[in-house]
Amino acid sequence: MAKWEKIASDYHCNFWKNYCFVKGAALQPELIDIQQVHLGIRAWPKTIDYLYLPETWKRGHRKLAQLASRDVSLVEKILKKTKLNGERMNAFTESFVRENLTKYSNKKIVESLKKHANFNSLEYAWGILIPILDFQDVHYIEDNLKAILGRKLSKAQAERAFFIFTQPLHDSFALEQEKSILKIFQKIPKKLLEKDAKDILEKLEARYPAISRELRNHVKKYAWVFYVYSGPAATEKDFVETLKFYAKKKTNAVKKLRKMENGRNKLLEEREYFFQKMKLGKKERKTVELAAEVVYLKPRRKDYQTKSYYHLEFLQREIGRRLHLSLSQVRSCAFQEIKSSLRGRKIDVHEINKRTEYHIVVPSGKEIKIYSGKKAKEFEKNIREERVEIGIKKEIEGQSAFPGTARGLVKRVDIPGDMKKMKEGDILVSTATTPSIIPAIRKAAAIVTDEGGLTCHAAIVSREFEIPCVIGTKFATKILKDGDLAAVDATTGKVKIIKKAKK
Repeated sequence: MAKWEKIASDYHCNFWKNYCFVKGAALQPELIDIQQVHLGIRAWPKTIDYLYLPETWKRGHRKLAQLASRDVSLVEKILKKTKLNGERMNAFTESFVRENLTKYSNKKIVESLKKHANFNSLEYAWGILIPILDFQDVHYIEDNLKAILGRKLSKAQAERAFFIFTQPLHDSFALEQEKSILKIFQKIPKKLLEKDAKDILEKLEARYPAISRELRNHVKKYAWVFYVYSGPAATEKDFVETLKFYAKKKTNAVKKLRKMENGRNKLLEEREYFFQKMKLGKKERKTVELAAEVVYLKPRRKDYQTKSYYHLEFLQREIGRRLHLSLSQVRSCAFQEIKSSLRGRKIDVHEINKRTEYHIVVPSGKEIKIYSGKKAKEFEKNIREERVEIGIKKEIEGQSAFPGTARGLVKRVDIPGDMKKMKEGDILVSTATTPSIIPAIRKAAAIVTDEGGLTCHAAIVSREFEIPCVIGTKFATKILKDGDLAAVDATTGKVKIIKKAKK
């Protein structure tokens, strides 16, 4: 029997999300002419392993790359389908925030939950197709882009052009939020931001009602941005802490916003310069243009899902109220369990609690298998565990996501609970960054991650915040420890340990 292997890690992923992910991967053959890529998840309360059967990914990758090579518009079609489904999902789930869910019948609760599961699984089905284009050392979009640029330009020009063509042409939701909070920061008396968050909010309400209203509207619009899978949602206090951070740094909001605008204009000018210089054919130009679309829309899929998970919490809390379950327990229920329980059948709380502590979700044909407790432990014999021999290293190499250099103390930050140790100028080291640790990222002199490629979160956010960043090092978190003094050269993708922290 083929062994499952770990392909990546993630954090704070609840069972509901994990089930939708595995179900979505199983739907792919219904969307496009490839055989099923077998993807699964092994989950603990704080972390998960994404699992895969390598041969199925290899087979799916070959067929999908073949189809994309024949028709370059296929990737564009996948991106458009992902975007359209995500927008429809958000338009539907917004009703969970807007409407009085206590007035929903049990039947409507079940129908709403089912509809979210269908939307969300379909979003994963379309969204995961783009990563399947990559396999081992093959990076489909990046490799094709580099090949074209290498034929048309000198080495130095090709390197610059690669950087330019892998910049998104539109703002991410996170960058939209950043611009919005900077505009609020412009209007607030900076002396006021020396106080604690509670005092600031009280004084804004009393003395500056227009700014207070603008901040409330900001929270209403962007509370979900850092939510990821399980929250919590951002509050007024959280955004006030961002304002305080800008005040402490003596940020010039006008200058910063102008720099963002000028940066986009300069990007568009350089794109046009390289297009004119290269004189590309129609297919070559579409391949080059696709890079920016992928960089923009691949992570946007995750944003649509983040927003839907934030909305879904309102429905899940109502389900919990009716079934006398905690939010965590509701998130650990399968759809059929909730449906049956709302019809009067007693739910197996013991099984739900076991699943919360540890579960494995994998496909079996068109069915999805769920293992928890002893059955999950027994299934582990089907998983080939990672065994990495690293040895003693003084230097780590990865891929440059945003150029620049930095020197500082290492701080390992994977989840929001890790952020309290992060200080201004530290080197943030993570398995893979997520929107939930943005407050720590703002303080970073540089970012270094184990995982990631052109469209990973660390790559996107480092470009938006202009923070030197090295991604895809594979073992940075196993070598760099809190308190190590490190030098990051994100231009070359190298990280050097200058001095190890005292044990």
